[in-house]
Amino acid sequence: MNDKYFKNRIENSSLGSAGLELLNAQEKLISQEYEIEMLRIKAAKYKAFFFRESDLAIKLQEQEEENKDALVGEFDGFCWSSRRAFAVFRTLEDMYDEGLITESEYRECKSI
Repeated sequence: MNDKYFKNRIENSSLGSAGLELLNAQEKLISQEYEIEMLRIKAAKYKAFFFRESDLAIKLQEQEEENKDALVGEFDGFCWSSRRAFAVFRTLEDMYDEGLITESEYRECKSI
């Protein structure tokens, strides 16, 4: 089916437009959750820099960059990147669960 026809059909249908609005709301909610996680990691990174814990700050900086790569995907509109293709989005909890940061580092990051 033609995408233009399908979109027109959804927009003109009362039930379809509600479903489309729900999808748009869900997309906004998910993007806000990703943004919150990115800000948590950034805040923890700056806290680590402030208290001169450079090892933790470097780990958080690397994860922040990997999270950006994961959200962009392997094609950013200009070029393909295998580095971005294999990037994994991780929260602070995921970093702790996977052993990328220790329990004491996690507690320190979580106290923000």
